[in-house]
Amino acid sequence: MSHTEIVTLQYPFTHKGEEITELTIRRPKIRDMQKSSTIKDDMKKAIAMMADLAEIEPAAIGEMDPEDFNEANKVIAGFLGVSEEQIQNFAAQ
Repeated sequence: MSHTEIVTLQYPFTHKGEEITELTIRRPKIRDMQKSSTIKDDMKKAIAMMADLAEIEPAAIGEMDPEDFNEANKVIAGFLGVSEEQIQNFAAQ
């Protein structure tokens, strides 16, 4: 199994003058999950984890189209071996 997956954005965006057309998301480690577990707000938690795993600023994640954000969340859920619904529930813990 690959340690990274590339998500090609359907709706590329520009952040700080750089065009973002894809995200390379790495497999999460326990330390990533621990770090995000301290955040109470589910959306902020999802943004923080995605930013860490894609090695991009959280502000850049905020510029993503919701459809692309959901696709990237599916990749993260797949790395964890859970459904999208389960990842949302896990993030809420």
